[in-house]
Amino acid sequence: MFESALTIHEIKALYGSVGWDKYLVDVGETARGIANSTLLTARDDEGKLVGMVRGVSDMHTIVFIQDLIVLPEYQHQGIGEQLLQQFDDYFKQVARIVVVCGDEPLTGFYQRAGFDQAENAQATTFIRPRKLLEPRY
Repeated sequence: MFESALTIHEIKALYGSVGWDKYLVDVGETARGIANSTLLTARDDEGKLVGMVRGVSDMHTIVFIQDLIVLPEYQHQGIGEQLLQQFDDYFKQVARIVVVCGDEPLTGFYQRAGFDQAENAQATTFIRPRKLLEPRY
């Protein structure tokens, strides 16, 4: 299901479960980032968040998948594949889906889903870290 935001508790539980602690340093900032992304979630029968995929796009030429996470106890049940397929269907008019992935198990997941590694895609990834301004309220 598409959603516009997650609660702080859901963010902590999901990102913490897979050890992506960099997102938990400033959970409020992560929540704002998620709120400005396209967010597709998977929930169990009781409404518990068990997985999500989020990305950003210009809706025409490119979409970037930022995160695809499934709680460890729900992995290897097809949830990630379903999320990725629904995400792909939603962006079917977009020419390119790009993923930057530093998580080894996810690398294999994306390869099995038909993504090419950068050397096969004739691309190089550059990242420029930035020191963000502290918000003043």
